[in-house]
Amino acid sequence: MKKNNITLKILKNKYIWSSLLFIIWMLFFDTNSLILHWKFHQNKHQLITDRDYLKKKILIEKNHLKQLITNPKFLEKVAREKLFMKKNDEDLFIVKKKINY
Repeated sequence: MKKNNITLKILKNKYIWSSLLFIIWMLFFDTNSLILHWKFHQNKHQLITDRDYLKKKILIEKNHLKQLITNPKFLEKVAREKLFMKKNDEDLFIVKKKINY
């Protein structure tokens, strides 16, 4: 009987209900909710990984540009392979591989 009486008092306590309502509000509905913070945290990590990837890509492209400026043989290789350039006395044959699924 005493245990029922204690739980009944707890259920009627307005401070417990207001605290519970406050916690639920802060978790889900507030503009600074924990769910929103978690999403921002995930987004921040995704942006950091993208930034690191792009920094590596920029470094690779800088090295590529440096090689293009300083190495004429590399420049010729890129011009022939990527841009399909040729000398005046050469014939150019482009072979494309057909993929069948």
